Amino acid sequence: MAGMFPITVCVEGLSCLVVGGGKVALRKVNNLLQCGAVIDVVSPSFCDELVVMGKEGLVTLISRRFEDHDINGRMLVFAATNDEATNQRVYQLCQKNNILVNTVDDPEKCNFLVPATMRRGALTVAVNTQGRSPLLARRIREEMEDRYGSEYADYLELLGEARVVVKNTIDQESTRRLLFEKILDLPVLALLQQGKKEEAKGRILQCIYSWPD
Repeated sequence: MAGMFPITVCVEGLSCLVVGGGKVALRKVNNLLQCGAVIDVVSPSFCDELVVMGKEGLVTLISRRFEDHDINGRMLVFAATNDEATNQRVYQLCQKNNILVNTVDDPEKCNFLVPATMRRGALTVAVNTQGRSPLLARRIREEMEDRYGSEYADYLELLGEARVVVKNTIDQESTRRLLFEKILDLPVLALLQQGKKEEAKGRILQCIYSWPD
């Protein structure tokens, strides 16, 4: 397999399909829900959790076997059944119609892969081994979880706010860059770890407004 192009994709409000109704399909549904996708799940049967999701209106359950037209209008598709022939059919149809498709636990039948992902607010760290060792990807992700704590969610929020202030205050791009680097050098993370978010915010603003013209 050639090297895959690493991107993050917005699926909010877009139609996605999960083929399969078991625990593996449930994991894919949960991941898509976190990103605001509109999800149809097609399967002759569903695990209890998916049944509850269907009743709550979080997903649309289609209680039958997969049919070719199910891929129509989809942004991406997960093939997550325990039937190899069905998974193969889903993959072939999506490939033919230029639809993103992932066949769970079969990287040869994927044109996109789902990395092991760590999230801290706006911070996302994704680890992908192109299917060669999901276990290694998971271990690296766990190392990242230990390295980057919950304070990074607040940190990214403050940095985003600071970026807006800097862009509205300073016109010269080279000066902006120097200021952004200075902000990153501030001991803000230590303050956030102590729960002192307002003090951290004040340190950043002080740095910005004290910057020489």
